[in-house]
Amino acid sequence: MRKQMQKEEYWRRREEEERWRMEMRRYEEDIYWRRMEEEHHYWDDRRRLADGYPPGLLGVRPGMMQPQGPLPPRRPDSSDDRYVMTKHAAIYPTEEELQAVQKIVSHTERALKLVSDCITEQDKPKNKEDDKKDLVKDRRDDSQRALKGVMRVGVLAKGLLLRGDKNVNLVLLCAEKPTGILLNRIADNLPKQLVATTPEKYEVKCCIPDSAIIITSNMEPKMQVTITLTSPVIREENMGIGDVTSVMVKDPPDVLDRQKCLDALAALRHAKWFQVRNIILLTYL
Repeated sequence: MRKQMQKEEYWRRREEEERWRMEMRRYEEDIYWRRMEEEHHYWDDRRRLADGYPPGLLGVRPGMMQPQGPLPPRRPDSSDDRYVMTKHAAIYPTEEELQAVQKIVSHTERALKLVSDCITEQDKPKNKEDDKKDLVKDRRDDSQRALKGVMRVGVLAKGLLLRGDKNVNLVLLCAEKPTGILLNRIADNLPKQLVATTPEKYEVKCCIPDSAIIITSNMEPKMQVTITLTSPVIREENMGIGDVTSVMVKDPPDVLDRQKCLDALAALRHAKWFQVRNIILLTYL
């Protein structure tokens, strides 16, 4: 009889302990999901404020009538939030640096467009005075351009400039393999077109070993733009190594460094990949 009572007492206590564990587990789960909901409300309000909409309750879209009542309290910034914001402010470029980079890049891009027009005009075969219509068509035909376009690469294209970054990179695409003659022609024409574009003074330096032109501003903060010449023809030829037609084609004697041009093409592909991936990620936010 006594053993029977002890056994019943044992099982009763065990059931109470199990019931207590279950209740504590439910309580912890409730606290967890309540905290997750508050976090969701908090970040939803932050996104609405960033988009220019007033903070609202979960599930209320812009333009819809929001229910009246007190808004959920804003979660106070934690020590981690303040630490991250302080670090971000320390590495983010100053307003002067951002303005200087934007200025020198825009001036360089506009000057390169004028250089492209100038080289196209010089290389264009002379037409008769009576063929004015053909002359207009030749001016509009971009297939005859030696310089196809200029692209931003590196941290400039990705928007990842840090405080203290003084050098940004551009890639100038050519119709054919870039040569030293073409590089010198661009370097000779570029100062004239920069003067026509802006009254600010820039220093232009031609660097044939790097297949690049370096532009440096004279005003503080001094910024530098490195323009690397390349052409898709180099990559196509590199993919067709071993082909008979690729062996028959001879490079010009002053063709620029092949590896530098391939690195510029790789930087261009990487910048495009980064921009596409960034757009895809933003669609899920």
